[in-house]
Formats: sequence, C-alpha cells, structure tokens
Amino acid sequence: MFQNQQLFEDVTQEVNQWIPSKAYDHERKFQDELQDYLDEKLNSGGGDPLMGQQKDIPVSKEHGKSKADIAVDDTVGIEMKRNLSNSQNKKLRGQIEEYLENYDFVIVLACGVKDKDGWRKLKNKYQNNGGLESKPVEFIWKKKDNYGKEPDTGRDQMGGGFF
Repeated sequence: MFQNQQLFEDVTQEVNQWIPSKAYDHERKFQDELQDYLDEKLNSGGGDPLMGQQKDIPVSKEHGKSKADIAVDDTVGIEMKRNLSNSQNKKLRGQIEEYLENYDFVIVLACGVKDKDGWRKLKNKYQNNGGLESKPVEFIWKKKDNYGKEPDTGRDQMGGGFF
C-alpha cells in the first residue's frame, strides 16, 4: 500500500505542476495533453535501469471498470471536467462514487469552473472527509488565466493555478 500511496502523491504533484498549454475547445484535448505529460514525468529520470529500477508506469485514457478519463497503473483514477457546470457537477458526484469503488485514489481535475459553489461543495464532501472508506480524493482546479504559462516553482501553490 505504501507504494500505491507514493504513486498517488507523485501523480498529485505532477497534476498540480501541469499547466494546460491553451484553452482547448474540448475536454479530450486536455486529456490527451495531460496523459502525455504524466507519462513523460512518471516514467523518466527517476529510475536506474542498471539497478532494475526503470519506471514503466502505465498511464491510460478511459481505462478500467469505471472508465476514468485517465488511469495511472489502475491505482489512481483521474476524472477531468472542462468548464465545470452545474449539470456536470451532478454527474461528477456519481463518477466520484464509482471511481472510489474501483481505484485506490481519485483525482478530480477541473480545467475551468463555472459552478464554483458546486465545486466547493463536492470538494468539502469528498476531499475533507476522505470519501468512501476513507480513500483519498484530491481536487485540483486549473484556472484559465494560467494556461500556456510555465510553472513558477518559486510561487505559492495557491497562486499556481489550482484551488
């Protein structure tokens, strides 16, 4: 379980660092970019092939029983929403519940939020209370103002494009 926890922390860190290159007109384009980013970050540089530590972590799109937008090693399910609206918020609640049954960890990623009140309610329900069976759920909000910018590692994370 420790290895899975470390993977969740690594994925969460990388999703926090990721900044979409532009405001895409479709969620799938955000998914493609994030999948490529995570695959590169999670599988490069950290392992030593001579010591048998080569990283080979699968980063799949729409994978697993519940078809998470992105699944990392069948352990972390990522659900992504573009311009999260009130109607999407209602569907998202059910998706989180389903993902909690099928993944050890869940990340909810919003690339833009229209329904801020609904976003905050879901975040308070799942992130702060641990969700089903106390499984971790992380909520990350990418604000449109930051799209296309390089990560500023010297800046407080709250200003870095997520909530």
